[in-house]
Amino acid sequence: MKEAAGEANMTVITIILIGIIAAIAIPLVQNAMSSSAKQGCCQNLGFQWDGGRCYQINSNGTRGNQVDEAVYWNEANKTCTSDITGVNP
Repeated sequence: MKEAAGEANMTVITIILIGIIAAIAIPLVQNAMSSSAKQGCCQNLGFQWDGGRCYQINSNGTRGNQVDEAVYWNEANKTCTSDITGVNP
């Protein structure tokens, strides 16, 4: 009887630990995926991604002004936007 109770306690502890690990890991993975998607959107529109931010590229190839996130990323839908009309080249 004691062995069965011990095994049940270990099962409960294991389930709790899996839940704790998942609670920590899921936000980290989601954040990494979102950042990667934003980087792709930025670069697909011809901008430069540097240090977690999107920048215009000057005519001489150097980094220009920072591009507002709303220009290349639709936060509500978590997708790229293709409307870059508000950006000065």
